[in-house]
Amino acid sequence: MGDFSGFAYPVGGTSRTWVRPTVIAMGRRGSSGGAVGTLAGRVAGMARQVWAAVRPVGGAQLFLWWCGTLLLVSAAVHGVVALVDGGPWLGSVTWRKPVVFGASFGLVTWSAVWVMRQLGRRWFGWPFALVFGGSSLVEVALITMQKWRGVPSHFNSGTPFDEGVFSAMGMTVLLVAAATGFLLVWALVDFRGTAVARVAAVGGLLALAVAGYIGTDLIGEGDKVYAATGHVPEDLVFGAAGSAKLAHAIGIHGIQVLIVLAVLLEGTALATRARLWTMLVATAGYAAVYAAVTVTAYAGRAWTDPTLPVAVLGLVGVVGVGVGFWQAVVTREVADERSAVAV
Repeated sequence: MGDFSGFAYPVGGTSRTWVRPTVIAMGRRGSSGGAVGTLAGRVAGMARQVWAAVRPVGGAQLFLWWCGTLLLVSAAVHGVVALVDGGPWLGSVTWRKPVVFGASFGLVTWSAVWVMRQLGRRWFGWPFALVFGGSSLVEVALITMQKWRGVPSHFNSGTPFDEGVFSAMGMTVLLVAAATGFLLVWALVDFRGTAVARVAAVGGLLALAVAGYIGTDLIGEGDKVYAATGHVPEDLVFGAAGSAKLAHAIGIHGIQVLIVLAVLLEGTALATRARLWTMLVATAGYAAVYAAVTVTAYAGRAWTDPTLPVAVLGLVGVVGVGVGFWQAVVTREVADERSAVAV
């Protein structure tokens, strides 16, 4: 797996035992050439740090991690199939669904592993992992099966079997949503990680919960279209042009954005309070972007056509997130230079 001893990340996922950066020589090639901290070296170092942070600790986390890995592998395989097979990307029966749903559920499942690393070891870790990981696998498997059968996965009641598949998908999504709510409560009452990690976990899980609410509205909108037309909708919007799927996606993947930032901030030269403030600013920024896109969607407007106040809110949010990552990268460079030694 590699040596991650140069990264400031809590051993076992808590803030009790810390590994501080002592020797980081990414990108140095000795006296014959090269400089400390080349771009490629820094990027590779950050990637290794994030990878180490999502590695499982314990059986329940390992099960959840493998569920996420299978989902991501499925997404990658079906991405290749989509390239070979060709055809449209958008629509009710396309390879987009196995790819997008596999990637989304896989990344969220890995995110849950990171959150669990920050929590106390409890007996209910296994039941949570089984419900969250197992339901995610079943959901994506059903969606993938329907694509291979050449029929829509959502809003399809053409046959009793297809209707049963869609009902089963609804049940598994409810289980994932319930497990997400459980994880949020667990994080609120038994968090053992740093304050920066707490902000990322709680903020990301709240965004995920809101995404679930938007998802129920999407399902309701699809049911209306099917009842009115008798056909499975090829696309879903709120009102005339509301980008409902974009709002849903931003909520789902916010937790990954915040986790990556939290992990990177722990490897910087910033003081503890400065890291926390940076994380808070970035989290507030992401919330602003999320709110702007969601409000625009529910207003029936395309995400490229917000009202002026909402556009300003979104722009401020983008700046907030950008500042957070800029701080994580720039101050990391300072830490690397202070810690580097010749090899």
